[in-house]
Amino acid sequence: MKLEQYQAAVLTFLFDRLPIGNDVDSLEFSLSGEFAGKYRVAHSSIESSDRTMRVIFTLPSYSRSVFIALTRTRLNDTARILANLEDYERETSMQLGLGEVVVVPDQAPEGADTPYAVILLRTATSLDCEGVPDDYTIDGKQTRFYLAVPLTKDEWELRRQRGHDALMDRFQDEGKELWF
Repeated sequence: MKLEQYQAAVLTFLFDRLPIGNDVDSLEFSLSGEFAGKYRVAHSSIESSDRTMRVIFTLPSYSRSVFIALTRTRLNDTARILANLEDYERETSMQLGLGEVVVVPDQAPEGADTPYAVILLRTATSLDCEGVPDDYTIDGKQTRFYLAVPLTKDEWELRRQRGHDALMDRFQDEGKELWF
């Protein structure tokens, strides 16, 4: 896959800051709807707590945000969710911020184990991503980095009713896993 200069610079930047192997694979796909553009997502294996995990991140085409997620088994679903976050920014012409929650578009078959929403946290929330700053100038462009963490409908409701701090307290109390 041929990368644009900015995408290649993002990949190089993250390659130096994430505990990833030498092999980085990528996916390119379109989302449903009228927009014909393509989204690019890269992924690689990392070692995390004696389990092989995969880190997935967007190579932005239409925004200046890089959405990062961790997964054990849900590579394609997670990649599509991250692409939807970039698409949301493209459609609204607004940049998402730390702590924001986005409800996942209903694209999975009923009963599938997909998150209800995602919350955007600092990358340092995960030890695997702690080397990635909140923002950095890459190729002359101010770039923001977010760790996308899945939320259940109950977690989403808690945040909506009681706020961000209550959700973070629950995460800490219950040992919330940060991966998809």
